[in-house]
Amino acid sequence: MFRSVFPRISYCRFARILQNSRGFSRTKVLRDEQSDSKKPLPGAVSQRYQVFDESQSPQIFDVEEERARAEEEEEVEIAGPDPYDGINLQRGKVGVFEIEDLAELLRREKGQDVFVIQVPREFKYVDYICITTALSVRHMRGLAEFVRKVYKLKRHPEDVIPKIEGINCKDWIAMDMGNIALHIFIADARRFYDLESLWTVGAEFDPECNKPVDPLLEMLEQQSSLLSGSTNNNVTK
Repeated sequence: MFRSVFPRISYCRFARILQNSRGFSRTKVLRDEQSDSKKPLPGAVSQRYQVFDESQSPQIFDVEEERARAEEEEEVEIAGPDPYDGINLQRGKVGVFEIEDLAELLRREKGQDVFVIQVPREFKYVDYICITTALSVRHMRGLAEFVRKVYKLKRHPEDVIPKIEGINCKDWIAMDMGNIALHIFIADARRFYDLESLWTVGAEFDPECNKPVDPLLEMLEQQSSLLSGSTNNNVTK
């Protein structure tokens, strides 16, 4: 009869011995891996590769953590200096901007030579024309965009947000705000167009409006009007 040479042990004791032996082998493997990671690389390999550890890897956030970080950054931005500090954000009585508030805002944002013209009511255009000079093309565009942002903060829901006319132009930007027409120029363009003279003394006294008409241009205009009239007659027939 065959007999086992191994001593008899219970099943529970055998399972405990097996578990301890596995834990010992796993611990030994981890220690071996950690010790191997600290060993210097061979000379040829160390010249081509660099050893990284977990402290050098970027931190990756989940959705909730990323949202919390974004909210913290927004709070930091809000806590900074308020760009609208000292600006009247209440809507005006006649329009979104009262002319005094707009002129003060332009001076505050480094607008040069602010000039205001009161337009006669019979023109049925706007109440005021406001003209200012910017220091550069970038300043001109930034000034127009900032005025528009303040307009959006002051307006009521029924007030139409004005469009910036000539935003890609390099010398003149205009904006119709209902009761005020704003014109922002570069210095050379302001001298060339001279809107102040045109709206204050009238077109009959403006030298640019009273220049002699070029005869060639006058002839071309007459021909174009004759051609358009003959075209209309043909269509009617």
